[in-house]
Amino acid sequence: MTDWTTGQRIILHVDFDAFFASVEVHLHPELRGKPVIVGGTSNRGVVSAASYEARKFGVHSAMPMWEARRRCPRGVFLPVNGRAYGEYSARAREILSRFSPRMDPASIDEAYLDVTGSLGLFGGLDGLLARIKSDIREELGITVSIGVAPNRLVAKMASEWDKPNGLSIVRPDELPERLFELPVGAIPGVGGVTQKSLAQMGVRTIGQLARVPKTLLERHFGKHGSYLHRAAQGQDDAPVPYYRPGEDDRKQISREETLAQDTRDLAVLEQRLLALSEEVARKLRARGQHARTVTLKVKLSNFKLFTRSETLATPIDLEDDIFTHAREMLAKVRLGAQAARLIGVGVSNLTDEAVASQLSLFERTDERREHLARARDDIIERFGKGAVTRARLVHEPEVKDTDPESDVTDDDPLQRL
Repeated sequence: MTDWTTGQRIILHVDFDAFFASVEVHLHPELRGKPVIVGGTSNRGVVSAASYEARKFGVHSAMPMWEARRRCPRGVFLPVNGRAYGEYSARAREILSRFSPRMDPASIDEAYLDVTGSLGLFGGLDGLLARIKSDIREELGITVSIGVAPNRLVAKMASEWDKPNGLSIVRPDELPERLFELPVGAIPGVGGVTQKSLAQMGVRTIGQLARVPKTLLERHFGKHGSYLHRAAQGQDDAPVPYYRPGEDDRKQISREETLAQDTRDLAVLEQRLLALSEEVARKLRARGQHARTVTLKVKLSNFKLFTRSETLATPIDLEDDIFTHAREMLAKVRLGAQAARLIGVGVSNLTDEAVASQLSLFERTDERREHLARARDDIIERFGKGAVTRARLVHEPEVKDTDPESDVTDDDPLQRL
C-alpha cells in the first residue's frame, strides 16, 4: 500500500458526533450516559438529534417525536437551543481553521478541510488528526468523527464508518475498490427514490453501480446519472475553498428540506414553504438585516431543479412577506408528470436594518406585524421552536431530511422558470 504522493490532495470531512445532543451533555454534565433526544418536549415535530445512548433504542434524527417517545419513554427530551449550537459551531470552525486556510463549513455540524499543505506544521497526517480531535474535545467537550480521502465525496462517506469518535482513512490507491461493497445509499445524495430505481435495475451496491455504463445512467437519471457514475468510481474534483469567516454567511440565507414522500399536493408544499419562510425570516431578524430578493427552489422526482427569484422594491424581513412571494412563484411551477421531492426558500441581496428602515420609511405602515414577529422570536429563543406555532403548522408532514447536503445540487439540471 502506498501513501499520498506529491500533488495528491488530502481532504478531511470532520463530522461532529450527535452534535446537538453532545452540546447539551457538555452544558449539562448530569445528562452524560443518558438517552438525550433533542427536538422538543411535546409530541409534535421531529427529532433533531439523538445521543448514542438514545440510538440504542432505535431513535434517530428526523424521526417523529411521538415515535421517539414510544421507543424511548425514559429518554431526556429537550427543546432545540439554536443559540448554543450556533456558538459551539462557530467555535468549532475557529478551531478547524487553525489547521488549514482551506476550510468549508458545509453545515452547522460538519466541515471539509484541505490539509495537503499543512502536514509539515503538525508532524504529518497522524499528528494533525490527533491535534484536531484533542483540540475540539478539550475546548468544546465534544467528539468528532473524521474521514480522510483524496476528495470531498469519499471523505464524507468515510466519516460515517466508525462513529462516534471515529477515524477512517481511504488512500488514493484504495479507490474505487474500497467502496464497492457498500450499499448505493452510502453515496451522498442517493436517497430512497434513487435507491429504488437502481434496485429495479439490479443495482444495490456501489460495485454494481460502477459496472453500469454511464450512458445508461444518464438515460435514466439525466445529469444525476453522471454524478452517480463518478461517485461509484470514487471521483470528485470539487475544491475546498479558502475560509473567510462570515463573508458567505452575510450574502444569503436559505432553508430547504427533502419531503418524506414525493408529492403534487399544493397544500403540503405551501405548508412546508411557510415553515421554511419562518426559519429564514427569524435568521434575517437575528442578524438585523432585510432582503430585497426572494428565491424559490423545487426539486422534482426526476431530480430536475426549478428555481425562480424575485427582486423587490422594498426590503423585507417578515415571514409572511417572504412566504407570499415564494408562494406566488410556486404557483407557476409546472410539475408535469413529476412530483416534488424537495422544496426550499432563500433570500439574498441583503441590507442592514438601519438602511432598510430608511429605504422603506413611507412603506412600512403595519408595525404590529413587526412587533408580533419579534415577540415570537423572543419566545422561541427562550423556550425553543415548539413553544409557539402557527395553527397551520401544528400537524407538520414528516420530513426525512432537512440537511442541505443530503441532496446533490451541483450536478442537478437547472431549469429557470
